[in-house]
Amino acid sequence: MDTTFSMKQRTRVGTWNVLTLAQQGKLAQLAKEAARLNLEILGLSEVRWPNFGEHKLHTRQVLLYSGIRGENAPRQRGVGFLLSPQAHAALIRWEPISERVIVARFRTRVRNLTIVQCYAPTDIADLQEKENFYSELSSAVEKIPKGDIQIHIGDFNAKIGSDNTDLESVMGRHGLGEMSENGELFVEFCGNNEMVIGGSLFPHRPVHKVTWVSRDGRTENQIDHICISRKWRRSLLDVRNKRSADIASDHHLLVAEIRLRVARVNRQGEKVGRRFNVRRLENPSVKRAFVDELQSKAEEIPVEGTVEEQWSAIKNAYIATSESTLRELRSRRKEWILDETWLEIEERRLRKPKLSVQGPDRPRKEPVDVTLS
Repeated sequence: MDTTFSMKQRTRVGTWNVLTLAQQGKLAQLAKEAARLNLEILGLSEVRWPNFGEHKLHTRQVLLYSGIRGENAPRQRGVGFLLSPQAHAALIRWEPISERVIVARFRTRVRNLTIVQCYAPTDIADLQEKENFYSELSSAVEKIPKGDIQIHIGDFNAKIGSDNTDLESVMGRHGLGEMSENGELFVEFCGNNEMVIGGSLFPHRPVHKVTWVSRDGRTENQIDHICISRKWRRSLLDVRNKRSADIASDHHLLVAEIRLRVARVNRQGEKVGRRFNVRRLENPSVKRAFVDELQSKAEEIPVEGTVEEQWSAIKNAYIATSESTLRELRSRRKEWILDETWLEIEERRLRKPKLSVQGPDRPRKEPVDVTLS
């Protein structure tokens, strides 16, 4: 079965606050824009369809939606995904959490991928409403299989700014404006879930970072975001808005380009584990000295403190005692290279210059005297 994401080709994922899909013709217009821009998965905010369901279009694109539940539910909020035929074929399952959160899981050629589309309360919303949203979102994320690649997208109504001091693992320096209260909640959520905010990583012009414009055109903000698991950061090639896309919304379409890359393990500068000569413990006097010194250092470990602090103190006590009594192993030779082998290698090296190039058993050829007449 065909899968959308691979290590050889780029896949486009977008998120868009469409204001509403309840108006006639809006869904058809949305589907046309998604196909024109080659979007495989498009997350949607403010769908404004009640309840939840799956709707297939004549273009073979599929709309998954999650709205307010109830027989006479109001047409407010609502989230969804518009999937290309290929993305729908790769869909494993999806879950309509609420009118603010929807989750979909896909197959890829590397490992499974889970995308979460969100629509967060605005900055002026009640604090309790914001806390309820992030509590609901966190509960949904906790259910995602640990091995999945995660992408969180949507209208988070969060300004993150460009100051990433002490937040380097969560965001870059290319955000827009200054961080808002919603931005603080959003950044904290990303940090707790090891996510990186894509729109802050790439040095685009401000006009390509804006995701919302006020009706009078005087205020511009970056409040829609695309995030990816930190260990899969290298798979995110670009994030920027697409101002050419139009669906009569005050939000710009935000698009990410993704090509899956297996995360590299960077061992440069990594501290190598230390090895101590534990065979010295076979000596009774060394063993007695080790035990006495360790007991002395254990008495200095504070009873109060966090588990991490106590564990660090215990580890340091063992290391210090081992350094003074056992000594560190210095040998860097591989155990499978024996001493006899090293002697033979050295002997061969010394004999090599004395060997004739022609070998010991081959007769030397006499030079031919050639006289020119």
